[in-house]
Amino acid sequence: MKLEDVLDYLKLQPLMYLATVDENQPRVRPMALIYHNDTCWFVSIAGREKINEIKKNNKVEFTINPQDREDLSTIRGTGKAILITNFETKKGVIKAIPWFDGYWKSYDDPMFYLYRLDLEKISVQIPVKRDIYIFDLKTGDVKIKEE
Repeated sequence: MKLEDVLDYLKLQPLMYLATVDENQPRVRPMALIYHNDTCWFVSIAGREKINEIKKNNKVEFTINPQDREDLSTIRGTGKAILITNFETKKGVIKAIPWFDGYWKSYDDPMFYLYRLDLEKISVQIPVKRDIYIFDLKTGDVKIKEE
């Protein structure tokens, strides 16, 4: 298993389950995963609870269950959600969101929140063997954990 294989899959995967923290309670919700310019992003509408949760604690984790692949069982990404306010960045990312117009008027719509996922680790479980590959994105190290 190579990190490039996982990233190639993320480019095609439209759905993730994002975990945030609300006080001492984890919260998980389905979200669109947007892979654009070698970066993972997600969006939100102003007023959603996750915005306040991320403001208080921007550590997040997401999981994906690739049911269309026999060589991947689960993918988990760990890192931080960074609110993006730069209009040029927002303008660029919305080009990768085909359903954008169904929610917002433009990239400068005050109801439009864009977050970059600054991933620190990606863990991938391989079915049958049950090996877990842990890619440390900060150091480039790869560990294989056998279950």
